[in-house]
Amino acid sequence: MKRILTVVTAALLILAICTACGSAKSADLKALMSEINTTYGLANMKAVEDAESLNRYYQVDPESIKQFAAELPSSSKDFNEIILIEAADETAAAQIKTLLDARLRSQLSNAKSYSAEQVGMIEDCETKQNGNYVYLVIGDKHDEINNTIAEALK
Repeated sequence: MKRILTVVTAALLILAICTACGSAKSADLKALMSEINTTYGLANMKAVEDAESLNRYYQVDPESIKQFAAELPSSSKDFNEIILIEAADETAAAQIKTLLDARLRSQLSNAKSYSAEQVGMIEDCETKQNGNYVYLVIGDKHDEINNTIAEALK
């Protein structure tokens, strides 16, 4: 009986280890942002450099993230932006998605007041989530960029 219990316990541990390794995704978000900038020729954007700035722009608690990469427009007349966040856990990811949804609604409201020609483009954008990764792409090339991000997170 003791031997069977030992074998079963060992098998469960091996299964748990293999399952954890198989489901873990890892993407370097800063490298991904660099790839996006190079591939899509994005210009006139400024990087959000630190977690405090991320909190200021998006109200994301620095303790709720593992890593991020974000770029904002350098002009208030432009609405292009990209934010990529790996949340600390599932709960944090859900909260971050809510915050980015609010940012998208805010940008849409601002565009209606300042830049009517960009309203349709912003209306087509949406916040995406893939596990603990949450991202928002606002821009003319949002579909292509979202596809690039989705591929990197596979």
